[in-house]
Amino acid sequence: MSRFLSASLRLPLQLRVPFHAIRGWFRLLYAQIMYLASFLRKGPYVHRVRPGAQSLDNARNVCIVVHFDRQGRVHDFLMHYLYQLYGYGFELIFVSNAKEIDPEDVERLHEICALIVERHNVGYDFGAWKDGIALIPDLGSVNRLLLVNDSVYGPIHNIATSLDRMNPEDADVWGMTDSWDFSFHLQSYFLLFHAAAIRSKAFSRFWAKVRYVQSKTWVVRRYEVGLTHAMSRARLRCRAAFPYRDCARALVRAVIEEGAEAQLDSVRQTFVRQMYKAIDAGVPLNGTHFFWDYLIAKMQFPFIKRELLQKNPARIPLLTYWESVIETSSDYDTNMILHHLEMTLKNRTV
Repeated sequence: MSRFLSASLRLPLQLRVPFHAIRGWFRLLYAQIMYLASFLRKGPYVHRVRPGAQSLDNARNVCIVVHFDRQGRVHDFLMHYLYQLYGYGFELIFVSNAKEIDPEDVERLHEICALIVERHNVGYDFGAWKDGIALIPDLGSVNRLLLVNDSVYGPIHNIATSLDRMNPEDADVWGMTDSWDFSFHLQSYFLLFHAAAIRSKAFSRFWAKVRYVQSKTWVVRRYEVGLTHAMSRARLRCRAAFPYRDCARALVRAVIEEGAEAQLDSVRQTFVRQMYKAIDAGVPLNGTHFFWDYLIAKMQFPFIKRELLQKNPARIPLLTYWESVIETSSDYDTNMILHHLEMTLKNRTV
């Protein structure tokens, strides 16, 4: 199948549009089949819950972290992230979709977590978050609920800087970044709910309807996109700390007003022109990929997406200077990223 899809890239231009339309239709069909199959699947999917050294009793700030690693390792880049969240004051529920967490890593997790949960890899992140939320003894007393996953490297900048911006006076639900793909929504790798959202009927209804669907297409369209829509329909304010429009506006300003394009090499000039045309045409771009360096260097965005470095699906040029951007912008130890890439990359270098 992968060879077939790769071959599609060599199709004549007039055949690419119908090919991608057919492929998209098949993805939607498969997603619908997986949704129907979820009614036949029997839970529960949590098979082990270990208490950590911390406690959820009277917890006001709770963070549910979703993890997956084929070998069950909790890598240093993720431990760094957990230590920052713990240091900020969150009680951590660590939910792993791995087959089994490495025993040495369980010991490291024990000191900073309230619960260490192992579950079957069913339902992607939303299935894991649903199971994690169910383990909170008194959700009604929680003032801040943070849902994160391990799809990012960082925090490159201290996470407190970003979290301090996410106050309940400005929004009830916060994301780090937003996306206009399909329709406007907060990207789900980092979602913060304040008390008004947590206690709302919309919140409880949404999670009650989440099913353990084995289709990424379904999860993205119905749950990632659908969560923002459900909150917004309930008149809850949803906002991104690093909005797409801010990055797009900065690029347009740099090209039109400051003539920054002329100062770039030919490769970057071509790429900037393509981005400018897309923005001008209203085509939504993935800000965490296309604006990654601007976000980190100019806006103190705390993450770089793992997918960007591991796969670079949008073919962002000159990505090899990621290490230099991070090191000149913060004191983050890029060796944590390098070590993980060395263990996971195949037929690719960064």
